Amino acid sequence: MCLGSGFIFKHIPTFPKDTHKGINVYIIWVALPCLALIYIPKLEFSVSLIWLAAMAWIVFGLSILFFKVMTKIFKWNKATEGCLVLACGLCNTSFVGFPLLEFLYNSKEPLQYAIVCDQAGSFLVVATVGVIVAMNYGGDSPTPRVIFKKLFYFPPFLAFLVALVLIPFGGLEKLFLDWNGLEQVGTTLENTLKNLAQPLVVLALFSVGLQIEFSKENFKLLNPFFFGLLFKLFLAPLVIYFLYLLVFAEKSLAFEVGILEAAMAPMVTGVLLAQEYDLNPKLGGFLLAIGIPVSIGSVYLWYLFLS
Repeated sequence: MCLGSGFIFKHIPTFPKDTHKGINVYIIWVALPCLALIYIPKLEFSVSLIWLAAMAWIVFGLSILFFKVMTKIFKWNKATEGCLVLACGLCNTSFVGFPLLEFLYNSKEPLQYAIVCDQAGSFLVVATVGVIVAMNYGGDSPTPRVIFKKLFYFPPFLAFLVALVLIPFGGLEKLFLDWNGLEQVGTTLENTLKNLAQPLVVLALFSVGLQIEFSKENFKLLNPFFFGLLFKLFLAPLVIYFLYLLVFAEKSLAFEVGILEAAMAPMVTGVLLAQEYDLNPKLGGFLLAIGIPVSIGSVYLWYLFLS
């Protein structure tokens, strides 16, 4: 309903244009940083966290190899190849991933692992090698200054760094326990953060719905579109599944979350990055328009398989 209502409101003439930009500002500047500060400090370090973060890097590396081979077979142009790498090599681990995981498990517990996939995985990939790939396909030369700005001007990543510092204390709730007269400060702060992060699920899906676009011209791109979604929704999570079977001692919630996040829809930010460098923008829009709704069903099938 959230996804569909966003798509419907987008087509109401009196509804304000570019509303999704304002919603995204709240999600990026408030909700996601709050989630990082709530859940990251409570994680106990384990090898599984490294593999959760590594998932996005592995998928992106595989996408470069896969779409390079497909480009040689089908003679796609450089812009199409670049678009597929950026859209389907990056996972929608937050805007679609967080709401979908919370729905599937009827709990916020998966978010503590999902945020590792997102911040140490997807975001770092798109802000570093993603920018480099986009510039290379677009004909520009990436600079360290551009990459540095992408990283340290992104509020959720800064919150992620602060959250890492809080891990030894066990989170905000426990930070003030030894301070006389301030025992309740941590609890108050954490409850405030939870309230600020609460709208994330509804707002993220509503925002995605506002950004979905369909066009008749899109259906001329069926060949790269098919192989893009085949890789994103099936091949990428399948590889991660078999890899995780080798490296995880036993199946766990972290095991399942890593695979489900790998199976999420194409990344909105990846598509926007591809469009910024004019890498087949129509294909990118088509992948989002179909990929996000289809992924809700395909991720559910992966969830049933893992269960």
